[in-house]
Amino acid sequence: MNERIRYPQVRVIDDQNNQLGVLQTRDALDIARERDLDLIVVAPQAQPPVCRIMDYGKFKYEKSKKEKDARAKGKTAEMKMVRLKPVTSEHDRGVLVTHTEKFLRHGHKVRVICRFQGRQNAHPEIGRGQLDKVSDDLKEICGVEGPIIKQGRDMIMNLAPKAGLKPLPKQLKGGKHDEAEFERLQAELQDAEADAEAAGVEIESSGDTAVDEAVAAGEGADAAMDADAAAEPEVAADAGADVETEGSTESGVAGAG
Repeated sequence: MNERIRYPQVRVIDDQNNQLGVLQTRDALDIARERDLDLIVVAPQAQPPVCRIMDYGKFKYEKSKKEKDARAKGKTAEMKMVRLKPVTSEHDRGVLVTHTEKFLRHGHKVRVICRFQGRQNAHPEIGRGQLDKVSDDLKEICGVEGPIIKQGRDMIMNLAPKAGLKPLPKQLKGGKHDEAEFERLQAELQDAEADAEAAGVEIESSGDTAVDEAVAAGEGADAAMDADAAAEPEVAADAGADVETEGSTESGVAGAG
């Protein structure tokens, strides 16, 4: 770049993509300086080397942006894993199916592993039944990739998402996770009441508007969340659910047993 160019002659392209022909390097540098730009070698293998007159800072920014976009588009799907057992209950299997659906909807393949212990190895048909139920619950969004195989004490099934699968839309919960949206709806309700009062009309929340429903849903959700939080240790102890996450924020292992 600029004075570090050691070639005696270069073929020059200016900042307007005009061919200036083969010039002495010092002459090309003078033209770049007159335009308050830089002379950059873009094709050193050519004879003579090709240089372009441009803004080097802008060139670096655009190059880094293109590389970032290329990395984002070239992101490969990861293989997630979830585990269950031949004796996994229907409720716990439903938790596993929920986690598996999230992985699939984010474009990842999922390996479902049914792990046998002790005398359970004598009844592989029970584990196969568990895997079949999982695949049946998810048949609308994925397909079984390859055969279901038994390796040691594990029976393995690979699931691949169907083309065009999209993540689930976010639902308004009205609870702590959607506090900003909940406050916005409350503000709209207050504005409506203020407008009615200014017009000399006395109104009450009837519960049949979208805002009233959202507010009521938010209060109900908060109460339900408090009740669930109080009962959570007992439920977890009874169900014996085991959910694990490893790796990056989205990658992980979810298991139910």
